[in-house]
Amino acid sequence: MMDFSYQPAHEALLVNYLSQRAQTYPDVLELKSLEGFLFATICSPDGVEPEAWLSHVTGADEHVSEDVVFAFLALHHHISEQVFSNGFALPFDLSSLWSDKQLWSTGFLHGCQSYLNKLNQSDSVTDELKQALVTSTELLGFFSLQFDQVEVYCKSIEVAIETFIEQQYQLASEVAPAYAELIEQVALSSGLYNE
Repeated sequence: MMDFSYQPAHEALLVNYLSQRAQTYPDVLELKSLEGFLFATICSPDGVEPEAWLSHVTGADEHVSEDVVFAFLALHHHISEQVFSNGFALPFDLSSLWSDKQLWSTGFLHGCQSYLNKLNQSDSVTDELKQALVTSTELLGFFSLQFDQVEVYCKSIEVAIETFIEQQYQLASEVAPAYAELIEQVALSSGLYNE
């Protein structure tokens, strides 16, 4: 059986590959964005095949090497294990750079758009479930905002920015482990998916 454990060497390979690829294809995700994108893709009720997301994240690179493909698959497996077995935790903490948090949240929002729109438009989903979906997605996507936008907002409501960011982080940390389950619940109640 193949060992899909995600190693530091895989991470280094992906960082190198993605930065080189971004020189030709500016839309190629950075590693932190890729992690958020894969989390959203793994939670998708659509069961996205590796070929589809690999083509997307490599900018349809037909010459991607086998070791890079394996590194992508190892990262996907690593995040899947967290989502479905070990309990997913955000891959950053409060002390992480804003840019790292921002990349993850932006990748996450990019990855979940295709199924969120579909689920939100279903008349079969209760308002309560729709609200839970919107709130959870907003919390996980919070760090996609520009820091100065958050600053302006905090000034307008007269709250210390550190306190507000900490609250948002805590809430996002709480909804992240249950996000896949919520998506499954909404998808089943939407009538668009079978078990």
